Amino acid sequence: MNNMEPAIYTRYHWAKAEPRDAYPKRIHLLEHHLADVGACFEALVQQPTIRKRLATTAGLDDLDESLIARLSVFAALHDIGKANMGFQTKVWRPEDFQGRREPGWAGHTNDMVPVLDANKDRETAEWFFDALGWWDDFLTWDDREGETVCGMLVATLSHHGKPLQLESDLSKNPAIWRKFGDLSPRRFVEDIGKRLRDWFPEAFKQGGSALPAAPAFQHMFLGLCNWADWIGSDECYFEYCDEPRDDYIDTARERAKRAIDGIGLNLSAQRNDFKGVPEFGELFPKIDKPPNAIQEAATKTPLEEPLVIIESETGSGKTEAALWRFAKMYEKRLVDGIYFALPTRSAAKQIHGRVESFIANLFPLDAPPVVRAVPGYEPGKDAAKVAMRDYDSLSAGHNEDHDRPWASENRKRYLAAQVAVGTVDQAMMGALKVKNAHMRAACLARNLLVVDEVHASDTYMSVVLEALLDAHVGAGGYALLMSATLGSAARRRWLNRGRRGDLNDSALDDEIRKPYPAVSTRADMSDPGENDRKKTVSMEATPAMRDFKSAAQRALNAARAGAKVLVVRNTVGHAVETQQALEEIAGQDDRGMLFDLMGKTTLHHGRFAAGDRAMLDNRIEELLGKGRQSGGRVVVGTQTLEQSLDIDADLLITDLCPVDVLLQRIGRLHRHKDNDRPDRYDSPKCIVLTPDGGDLSPLLDSGQYANGLGPKGHVYPNLAILEATRRLICEHPEWRIPKMNRQLVERATHPEALKAISEEKGEKWEEHTKQIKGGDIGDGQTASGVTIKRGERFFKFPEMTNGDVLFRAKEEKIRTRLGDDRIDLSLDPPQPSPFDASKKINKLSVAVRWLPEGEAPETPSPTEGGFTFAVGDRRFVYDRLGLRQL
Repeated sequence: MNNMEPAIYTRYHWAKAEPRDAYPKRIHLLEHHLADVGACFEALVQQPTIRKRLATTAGLDDLDESLIARLSVFAALHDIGKANMGFQTKVWRPEDFQGRREPGWAGHTNDMVPVLDANKDRETAEWFFDALGWWDDFLTWDDREGETVCGMLVATLSHHGKPLQLESDLSKNPAIWRKFGDLSPRRFVEDIGKRLRDWFPEAFKQGGSALPAAPAFQHMFLGLCNWADWIGSDECYFEYCDEPRDDYIDTARERAKRAIDGIGLNLSAQRNDFKGVPEFGELFPKIDKPPNAIQEAATKTPLEEPLVIIESETGSGKTEAALWRFAKMYEKRLVDGIYFALPTRSAAKQIHGRVESFIANLFPLDAPPVVRAVPGYEPGKDAAKVAMRDYDSLSAGHNEDHDRPWASENRKRYLAAQVAVGTVDQAMMGALKVKNAHMRAACLARNLLVVDEVHASDTYMSVVLEALLDAHVGAGGYALLMSATLGSAARRRWLNRGRRGDLNDSALDDEIRKPYPAVSTRADMSDPGENDRKKTVSMEATPAMRDFKSAAQRALNAARAGAKVLVVRNTVGHAVETQQALEEIAGQDDRGMLFDLMGKTTLHHGRFAAGDRAMLDNRIEELLGKGRQSGGRVVVGTQTLEQSLDIDADLLITDLCPVDVLLQRIGRLHRHKDNDRPDRYDSPKCIVLTPDGGDLSPLLDSGQYANGLGPKGHVYPNLAILEATRRLICEHPEWRIPKMNRQLVERATHPEALKAISEEKGEKWEEHTKQIKGGDIGDGQTASGVTIKRGERFFKFPEMTNGDVLFRAKEEKIRTRLGDDRIDLSLDPPQPSPFDASKKINKLSVAVRWLPEGEAPETPSPTEGGFTFAVGDRRFVYDRLGLRQL
């Protein structure tokens, strides 16, 4: 830079600058960035499915070109606040001011509040809108006397991911809007007003469509505007340009088209190459048999149904049913892609490979990447192919809120993928008041949302999912819910959203007579007939929940007889104690029967480092999967064993748990017909460990030894459901699956059955039931309070406020309730895996409740077979048994 020549950022308004920690050597002009984002929004909305979803939120069949142009104008205005001198001078060096008094630090969104509210800064507000030069035109776009225009302005200024708070106590600062040196905010705004007429001439033609006033439309617009800003800020496609160019809009449109193509949003070529849905056997060649009843029903149910629920037993092929239905929907151009949402990270990881194989068969010429949307696992090459790069919030000037970078900043690309397999919380964050939620929902809207293993035992999660479905289906999207164990009350709740009069419980006996398996829509419940996966399970309840040696001995005895045994405990603590008891009683000849990884005996739960967990998942499927080798084996673990792992046991030893969870665990018994089994275990058997004496009443008062059960156990709090499950085990020594599934679930979850148990057990149980109901009501109200209110506008007359759409709750608390309550602790230096010293552990995911606030981990200390470390006053060990607090 010539020291005699004023720096370029003192002569032109900038939108992006690099480097961040010194005076900028490069800038991207603000006028160019506004063009970039306006062009990206225009290109996004030209994609057929996205265009259709946005139109649906407005109650329209389609968007005409004048309306698209007007929306693009608003999108281009997203960063107009950067014209102020408090923002522009943030990157100036001291010598650039030449002795002038600095105008003061300012952002570019919050500092627009006084401009929007003439009562706070009438001088600036009047010249600002006058300088744009088309306020009168704006009013012709609006049939609500300016309310809709104001709402759209607020929405576009909310593109950082949180609605702009109009009730701000931010004091006005007229100085930042006055000329400073060579830069004039007013002159820049006047110039942009003129340029917008040239960029989007259709917007200013007389007689164009009025802006839709529907609140849901404003929310969807914000999501798309946020998305357009993300894309338009990617330097891979939008290189910095510090040269004023009157024709730059043409360059912006070319770059926007290239970006949309690169991200994989333009499906025109893919659809032209698509030759139709192959036969079932071609899509799923490993199944090697015709589709079963539930898979046939999945495609015979009308594809235009916005919400479908599939109920079928574990292992019956619901995953293939969902994928086959998606293929048919893609063929009819109802959806662009699919987001397959699983309850856990390990479940998502397991399904990923199956979806990847399916996509390769569906698109043999050029299959789109299948993104693994699983925080905590390395994204791998699949995510790298999705060309949405991390948003550089600092160089974009988006750090004005002084909050930490969004925890999932690098995960926003997940829902933008055409095909992704991930955790359900990633989708749910599109319904919650967390940063960039609107963009998540907008990305998801074009795809089929599949939620696997849905249930209703967690009221908070149910209400959040309900809000997500309302937003998704309300935008014209499609959703498919799947469950092996859904009760009638939950099924009606999902299907009858918005029709509260239909939520009254049907009689227990009536619900038991409902078909199973079943496919349900809002209008119908069909009986597809039975699948080919019948089995009769021998059930036994034994009061040995705290007798770790007894459980270990029974498992080892079965393994000695050649059986593959799963021991599933409700908590990690009980699982570790069971594993230690097993190792104590195992003789030298028994060591080969214990679950091991790389020669180290271990167990399976959720407190392992990501790399180790992946190896554990692979190892357990190798030992207990399809085509497993003969010989006895014992695997001890937690709930991680019950969900989506393709494992097959001869004997299941499990803690007492709610019947729906128990049926999931039983789904791992005799899963594959072709596997050889020892004589004594040629029929499936399940041993259920219950508290001493089989009496659950002591769990009402004490959390000691609760093992996840009851109000002190924090995992399965409803004792009435647990008691109902225990009785079903005792009353029915054989469970015929799937014939008894409906009966089992209803008798342990239906309000009529639970009420009878509470009344029989007496006053304490009735009080417990009231507390459970109260807790459910409270959880529902809490969830409702943190879900986005898409029925509220971003600006209201005559209140002149937008408080109903604001994100007031702390995001960390919202994420914790969602289950996203873990923090990744970086280890310095990285530590060797206890299983494979050549593999290094860079970070560990630790529950927030374990950590003192604001403390960083100390340097780890190696120990025999692992390492220890401290965070504040708390010490931890990590070894072959996983992460534990000392």
